[in-house]
Order: sequence, then structure tokens, then C-alpha cells
Amino acid sequence: MKHRPLPPLEELKEFLDYNPDTGIFTWKKITNERIKIGQEAGTIGTYRRISINGKRYPAHRLAYYMYHGIDPLESEVDHIDGNYYNNKINNLRLATHLDNQKNRKLQINSTSGQTGVSWYERYQAWVSYISVDKKRIHLGLFADKEDAIQTRIEAEKKYFGEFRRDSQIDCDFPK
Repeated sequence: MKHRPLPPLEELKEFLDYNPDTGIFTWKKITNERIKIGQEAGTIGTYRRISINGKRYPAHRLAYYMYHGIDPLESEVDHIDGNYYNNKINNLRLATHLDNQKNRKLQINSTSGQTGVSWYERYQAWVSYISVDKKRIHLGLFADKEDAIQTRIEAEKKYFGEFRRDSQIDCDFPK
């Protein structure tokens, strides 16, 4: 997926200060009457967005760019811990779209509490599966949910490597 180019680095650094240890952006320059110098930049939605010259940009992409000096046009910027509001530089890495999907959070309608494990009514068993390179791999049917979950976790370790999500716990909305 190709993303919109970010503003020139010099322009960003003129308007914003980025603290890589906290992941917080603050304004260095007043751009409208609602902004004060030193105020935290951005609005919160699904993730933090920051408006520069009337265009909104994802804060995690700006953070990666301001720290590394590289506009991640062709890549996605992945939040390692799955928390979209944690823009600390040690929580951000470049990823392909497929790699970024490997550590998605647990869906709200999950019946098992584990991605890739669900109840199969027809066989009265738990089914475990994983998607790799857009292909679904059937890992087996299990009488015990915990066996299905453990099989899925082992498959994640094998196929997802560093992009495996360590926890299925959802991140809290920032306060």
C-alpha cells in the first residue's frame, strides 16, 4: 500500500517537536488560534493524527520519519505492542501490510479468546487455523479449547516470527 508523502522533514521540525522516549509530539509554532506552543499535538481517533497545512497525517508515520529521516512511503509503520497510541520510537517498526496484519488485536466477536481458534458447531470441536501469505492453513480439530489455542500459538511462532502478537489483551484508550 502506497501512502501519501509526508511534508518535508525541515517543515515538520519547524512546526513539531517529537520526543522519541515518550512518543509525544508538541507544537513549536502556532498554526492557528487553537494551538499553543508546547501543547501536545494531534487528535485521537483510531490512532493519533496531526494536521499540518490542512492535511492530516498519522502520528506514528510522522514519528518514524522525524526520528529516522526516512519517509516510509511503501511500508506500513507497525506498533509492536499493538497500542496505536504508543508512538515511542522503540515501539515502531517498518512492516509490509501482511506482516502488520500478523499482530492484529483479538476481534470483539471471538468465541475462544484467541485469534485463529473458533468453535466448529458441525463437528462439536474447536478448530485452529492460521493465515499465511493470504492462504488459510487448517491446524486441526480439538475437543479441548486449550489444545487448539496452544496449536495456534505454536503456528504463530513458526510462521509470524517477530511479528507475532505476544498477547491477545486489547490496549486501553488513552486518558
